[in-house]
Amino acid sequence: MDLVLIEVVLWVGLLFFFWALKEGLGRVESDIEAMGLVRHGRGGTGITGKPRFYLPERVAELIGTYGDAQIYRYAVIQGRTYQFDRICPPDCDMPLDPDERCVAPGLVYQECTDHGQVPVTTE
Repeated sequence: MDLVLIEVVLWVGLLFFFWALKEGLGRVESDIEAMGLVRHGRGGTGITGKPRFYLPERVAELIGTYGDAQIYRYAVIQGRTYQFDRICPPDCDMPLDPDERCVAPGLVYQECTDHGQVPVTTE
């Protein structure tokens, strides 16, 4: 009988531990979201609305076209190097992440995290 009582007490303690862990992590998640430390994904609640179009200072490595615009693999925008990520059509209301820039007519470039040499020349 003593072993059954010990086992029940251990199970109740384990359930209480999991409940406390769930509550604590829920508060931490809320605090992180409130402070804006989370990088929102494409489907998340990032910056919405019409994207602001940036003008690249330099571009490199032509990889294709979209409409009348040429798509380059790399672009330097405001002194930072970005790499082509995707196309966001004008009628699309897709949010952009803070490290993304949109070039007319809807070419989305993501900032390069690799600080190696990226061949960016004026074309």
